[in-house]
Amino acid sequence: MAARCISCGAPIIWIRSPKGSYIPANEGLVPYIKAPAGKDSVVTQKGEVIRCHIQEEADEQTSGMARVCHFATCPNADRHRRKK
Repeated sequence: MAARCISCGAPIIWIRSPKGSYIPANEGLVPYIKAPAGKDSVVTQKGEVIRCHIQEEADEQTSGMARVCHFATCPNADRHRRKK
């Protein structure tokens, strides 16, 4: 489902996680290399969050293509995080 972020206005896609919640993700797909200790995270079309290293462009080491969680790029992400 396509929408816009209510804080920054960026176009986002809502991806349903395996547990049924929705994750806001940026529109474009990015190539990534799966890395459990990676500094980045991506969201697959199936709603799986994967720790990784995002690449500039795909090559033979690319694990796949996925979307960046919008919380990682939104300048106002803290306004929308749930308190623990």
